[in-house]
Amino acid sequence: MTAEILERDAELGRLDALLDEIAAGGDGAVVLVEGPPGIGKTALLRTAGDQAERRPRVVVLRGIASELDRDFPFGLVHQVLDPVLASADDERRARLLAGAAARAEVVLDPRADSPGDDPGYAVLHGLYWLLVNLAEEAPVVLLLDDLHWSDRASLRLLEFLGRRLDGVPVLVLGTLRPAEPGAETDLLAAIAAGPVAHLLQPAPLTDAAAGRLLAEGLEREPEPAFVAACATATGGNPLLLRALAREASERGLRGRAGEARDLADLGASGLRVVVERRLGALGSDAGRLARAAAVLGDRRSLDDLADVAQLTEAEARTAADQLVAADLLNPEGWTYVHPLMREAVAATIPAGERAELHRRAAVRVREQGGRPDEVAVHLLSTEPAGDPETVALLRTAARRAAAEGAPETGAAQLQRALAEPPSREDRAAVLLELGELELRINSPRTAERLREALDLGLPLDGAARAYAALGAHAVLTDPYAALADLERGMAHAPDPVLAMRLEANLLEGSVFLTDLADRRRELLEAGAADPDASPVMLAHLAQHAGAVPYPVDEIVDLAERAVADGRLLQSIGPGNSTYNLLMHAVRYAERPELMVRLLDEGEAHARREGSARSALFLDHARAYHDLLFGSVAAGVAVAEGGLAAAREAGFFVPGDAFTAVTAELQLEADRLDDAVATVAALDAGPASATIAGPFAISARGLVRFLQDRRAEAEADWRLVLDLLGRRGWKAPLATRAGMRLATSLAARGELVEALALVDADLEVARAAGMRGAEGIALRVRGLVLGGDEGIETGREAVAILRESPLVLDAAWALHDLGAALRRAGHRADAREPLREGLDLADRIEAARVARLLREELAASGARPRRRALSGPASLTPSERRVAELAAKGLSNREIAESLYVTRKTVELHLGHAYAKLQIKTRTQLPEALADGG
Repeated sequence: MTAEILERDAELGRLDALLDEIAAGGDGAVVLVEGPPGIGKTALLRTAGDQAERRPRVVVLRGIASELDRDFPFGLVHQVLDPVLASADDERRARLLAGAAARAEVVLDPRADSPGDDPGYAVLHGLYWLLVNLAEEAPVVLLLDDLHWSDRASLRLLEFLGRRLDGVPVLVLGTLRPAEPGAETDLLAAIAAGPVAHLLQPAPLTDAAAGRLLAEGLEREPEPAFVAACATATGGNPLLLRALAREASERGLRGRAGEARDLADLGASGLRVVVERRLGALGSDAGRLARAAAVLGDRRSLDDLADVAQLTEAEARTAADQLVAADLLNPEGWTYVHPLMREAVAATIPAGERAELHRRAAVRVREQGGRPDEVAVHLLSTEPAGDPETVALLRTAARRAAAEGAPETGAAQLQRALAEPPSREDRAAVLLELGELELRINSPRTAERLREALDLGLPLDGAARAYAALGAHAVLTDPYAALADLERGMAHAPDPVLAMRLEANLLEGSVFLTDLADRRRELLEAGAADPDASPVMLAHLAQHAGAVPYPVDEIVDLAERAVADGRLLQSIGPGNSTYNLLMHAVRYAERPELMVRLLDEGEAHARREGSARSALFLDHARAYHDLLFGSVAAGVAVAEGGLAAAREAGFFVPGDAFTAVTAELQLEADRLDDAVATVAALDAGPASATIAGPFAISARGLVRFLQDRRAEAEADWRLVLDLLGRRGWKAPLATRAGMRLATSLAARGELVEALALVDADLEVARAAGMRGAEGIALRVRGLVLGGDEGIETGREAVAILRESPLVLDAAWALHDLGAALRRAGHRADAREPLREGLDLADRIEAARVARLLREELAASGARPRRRALSGPASLTPSERRVAELAAKGLSNREIAESLYVTRKTVELHLGHAYAKLQIKTRTQLPEALADGG
């Protein structure tokens, strides 16, 4: 055992066991070795790598973070994965980048395009699947030293990876210092708290081990008192003990007890003084090369060091040999033997000399064909010089950072470009690009940058982009100004696709806030009068027509025209409110076939683009489809999964929107406690200002009603009616607040207002030709009327809803009719609608109405069948979601990519689903899921 890994048997044993599991293809893990500098973390990493390479088929990939890498997005990832792809032939490269892994190319191939509207998450997803593909060839061990210096993007990947290693034989072994200044402590803490994370914290060496180290340096056995003094002076740190032993030897100390007093200044001086003394003894050339090595970083040749240090090849070789002999540099790769040595040298470099060294380093890296982001790392530390080439390179690096989902880094690079400074002609372009990136990181200076860019003068497309960014920046703080900026952007946009995107932003902004209802109506009136209205305008006109509502045929015509030529999906995509609102218009029109078509086309687009944001908007609409037209259990799975994914990804998807549909579905699934928890965080004040608020507040009202908190429920529904009235929306299927309020009022004898509310919805539904909504209103009217008149009205509701696609509402209407008949003494007559209702409820897995139907059947004297303990009703939401996608023909991998889970998770859910459905093959899934038992 080498001196560096003395007293590390426990740590090595644990690492050996994890390596055995990985080598056998087991689940992955993350191991963090944490401790102060010099405690032996790197030695453990190196030894673990040696152990891994002795195992057959295990692939070991290495990376070392440095302070320079903090400004290089995915710098650590490049170290690990660039060599893999560089050595792969075309066939292997295609295999490694198959499926979702293709989205990693934007990081690993400078020629690749940005992956879409949410590059940060898409890139992480792609890199994860690249590692999965690599692990399918052979188990992978990632050795990552000095994570406290890692760039943020690489750490985001490690945190992402650490939650998805079940069934993936990848072992991540990293080292880090605790409480290191400048470290990304939030991400490091999240990695350490991951589900498969292990933390190793090597202890200081005992006096016995310290004695062995000292004996090696002194070439004689030191006396116990001398050893104890050295251990105290260094805190038992192996690196410091070795340095102390060398210093003691060079001072002629022999390890006697009486020499212990001479150690105080040695231990207190630390490495910086030691390193300075060693460099001073070596001469100026060694000092220049050492300082160049401290600035240039790892993975550079001796020629690179010579160029930056301005030494000849012979001078550099002699100086390098001196630094190796002084135990400062490694002979392989010319890197420092320990980061502490590099830090000590770097601390001695004056600011002016440091900036000049970075300038030379930037020139050298650029001449050697380095990536723009590698060059930019050095340019960030140079002094401004008005160099147009520097400005151009920093802009290129910033564009790459933005495409890779690292806007913070891109913004820093553009801020440095401004300081260069750019020419007057280029300044406006730099300000525009900086403003767009600062918008993504919520910088308070966003508007200032964009206004200055516009004042300096931008070409038409640049001006359009600037106004678009200004509009997005102000949409919550000054919405009227935001819409005005977006309109200015449309007027400047020469590109029709850019113009459509600006129009989408404008119309989405106008619908988002309740206070903009009048301005939205003005925009839509202008759009309705335009014979060449864009697909975006047609989609928003369809939404408005559905919410007001207009006749069903008009809603459907607008929706069909919006998607007729494919431009809406191609140019705007489903990852926004426009496409989502279009699907809700179709929902109000009660056209499930068209809604399914839009959902399927949107989901295919989202899979191609790898957009998690699109998946969330589509999940929201899919959940509402399942609530009205499909399976409640399937809808719960979609809604809960979407809500969890939105929170995990940190996307700005209005939480109130998912809160509404999730709570509604949980109630229909007979999970009141879960629905209570879902709406618990809702704040009706802020919610009432946005489009999602009425839906969420109405759902909360229903939760409160079922908790017997009737007064609070009625207050919620009255607020919803007020909010919808300000928008001019009366579609009965939107929030159902009027009919819900009517039900509560009737229960306490307020029949006049209750009937007025119901009749208003009934009139609207009939005028629009919304037959299902008419049936729902009649069902509620029957409840309000009661008695024989209520029964007859209930029969009319059942007749209409039987012919509608609103299966859940038909089940409720049958329940209400059967219950009314039973209460009127017609027990035998009650059984037929109750049995029919139970068949429907079981078919769509609507547990609450099914439970109530069973209770009514029992009260009528019938013996209802038991609730199914197998079949679709027995599946958990996650099992149901996976099974539904498998039934559509998606492979396990495609399901995992779509749901952002691991393939093992998919396999487990499918295995459980097969057992519960009593099937053996994938081809049996569609029929099994359609069978309600």
